[in-house]
Amino acid sequence: MIAAATGARLFKIDQEIPYAADYDTCIAQTKKDLQAKARPKLASMPEGLKEYDEFYLGFPNYWEDMPMAVYTFLENFHWNGKVIHPFCTHEGSGLSGTVQKIEKACKRASVTKGLAIQGGSVDSAKAEIEKWL
Repeated sequence: MIAAATGARLFKIDQEIPYAADYDTCIAQTKKDLQAKARPKLASMPEGLKEYDEFYLGFPNYWEDMPMAVYTFLENFHWNGKVIHPFCTHEGSGLSGTVQKIEKACKRASVTKGLAIQGGSVDSAKAEIEKWL
């Protein structure tokens, strides 16, 4: 919905070894990675971000944090002068402290007020997303 509304180009942050499709197994894997502060290898990375000034950074909120693969992505680039608009899906914890964590990982970027959408409500969140945009 955000890409359609903004004309943004999409890049999916995929781990080289993805989490399990089974929800309970996936959650256990994310918790283990979080506790280890893992930085999993990504399946691919853009060559650079020079041509972009503005980013919509979407992620699921696992254990009141971003997936560790998002940190792998963020820590690979210089964010000087870039604008980051964070948004997440969650099952009750909202954005938690993720905006501040993005600010810490992306020094000298401008991080805007984020948007948190309950995972089960994504399909009906168009008006909320458009208001945020």
